[in-house]
Amino acid sequence: MTQSDGIQSDALINFMFDQLPVRGVLLQFDRSWKTVVGLHHHIPEVRDLLGQSLAATTMMASTMKLTGMLTLQLQAGAGLGMLIAQCDAQLRYRGMSGEPESENVSGFEGLLGGGRLSVTVEARRAQDRYQGIVPVTGRSLADTLVDYYKNSAQLDAYFALLSDDEHAAGLMLQKMPDANPMEADHWHRLCLMADTLTLDEMRVGVDPGLIHKLFSEDDVVVYPARSSGFHCRCTSARAERAVRMLGETDARALLKERDGQIDITCEFCNRHRVLDAVDVERLFADEFSQGVSNDQLH
Repeated sequence: MTQSDGIQSDALINFMFDQLPVRGVLLQFDRSWKTVVGLHHHIPEVRDLLGQSLAATTMMASTMKLTGMLTLQLQAGAGLGMLIAQCDAQLRYRGMSGEPESENVSGFEGLLGGGRLSVTVEARRAQDRYQGIVPVTGRSLADTLVDYYKNSAQLDAYFALLSDDEHAAGLMLQKMPDANPMEADHWHRLCLMADTLTLDEMRVGVDPGLIHKLFSEDDVVVYPARSSGFHCRCTSARAERAVRMLGETDARALLKERDGQIDITCEFCNRHRVLDAVDVERLFADEFSQGVSNDQLH
């Protein structure tokens, strides 16, 4: 039986049951989650939902052979509006969320009732890209993700998602695809054991001992912990590309409207960038040069 060394924060542990076709993930965010909390200043219900979404997305990504990005998106016409959580192959995550339109909106159903959940897997090869969309169901994100796996992947899954202002954590169980059927009583028993997990038990970090404690009746193979943390992909080049997409006429009009500066703020990390008239002149001069070069090549 393989065990990772000690307890770690901002990390996850993958594990498998030796005698059952089930795999799992245990995850905890500490310092990196506090960074996200400090960036966004959401009301507690939205903050906790964002933490749960980031935990779920990272756990899901850890079970896939990603070459790109896994994106979980929650969208509703009213209430919250939109929430996005992303994780890449290096288990680096980022997320953003809207705020309720009304102070009277509360609870998961109030925030997202009537909305939908989409999971998108980006990949280098177009044929490996995938998107699944399901209605938001149940009384929690965990319930909705269980329905997502059942309807989109025809797999049984279990999620425990926990979050507050200091920690985000999660436990995921998933029946292995293409495995021999298992008795329903075994799956039910594992889910009941997983239901006993509390956020207080996760505050110190991910612990191989906690996995063995939760599933003490089973032989569990526990793999070494892997680090995970907040990372935003925004760059100056991406900001400039956004201005190019406006077109030269609209970009110059925006400059004039905003006293000679275009302010761009990343919705994920709140990093602020400013482009002035010289920057805009350079951007569209570069675009013209590249266009001439491309025309000459063809």
